[in-house]
Amino acid sequence: MKKIDNIWILVTGFILFFISYSFDKQTSLIFKATNFALLNVILSFITNFGVVIAVMLAIPSIMLYKNNKKLMPLLWATSIASFLLALAVKLAVQRQRPIGILLYPFVDIIDYSFPSQHSIVVFSLLPMLTKYLPKQKYFWVVFAVLVAFSRIYFRLHFLSDVVFGAFAGYFIGYYLLNFYEKRNHGKNK
Repeated sequence: MKKIDNIWILVTGFILFFISYSFDKQTSLIFKATNFALLNVILSFITNFGVVIAVMLAIPSIMLYKNNKKLMPLLWATSIASFLLALAVKLAVQRQRPIGILLYPFVDIIDYSFPSQHSIVVFSLLPMLTKYLPKQKYFWVVFAVLVAFSRIYFRLHFLSDVVFGAFAGYFIGYYLLNFYEKRNHGKNK
């Protein structure tokens, strides 16, 4: 039954991606005309990749270190794998951002839009964080959604970049966690 549920989630993800793709330009135009000072401040903080790493990786690492040190390498491996996968897809697709080209200072590397690297990374960590740090489950989910939303709000990504990133990230995290648990015969369940 669980395999069938995963297939439906995957199919739903692809359908939502294709639907969101058809609304990319409209969504970008809506947020181009949107400017709320308080929301700008809050989302500017949340969208910072350093904050994302601190909240979704560093703090959970400290929490897991106290409870289950064996999960820390999986947490870090998941974030690195999702980051690298997003980078590879970005270089293969080379989709321009809604606001134009971003160029990293000092290294002159062009950063592309598809998929949202922020979304892939935060959503890849959700399966593990919601399972092994369940008291903060809603915090992890809300934070991940806000990170993804901030990328659209600031027009750094199209809606479809974020939708794809969220679903791809979640499945990366889900399958790495599943592989880890099967390999360790359920020792951490």
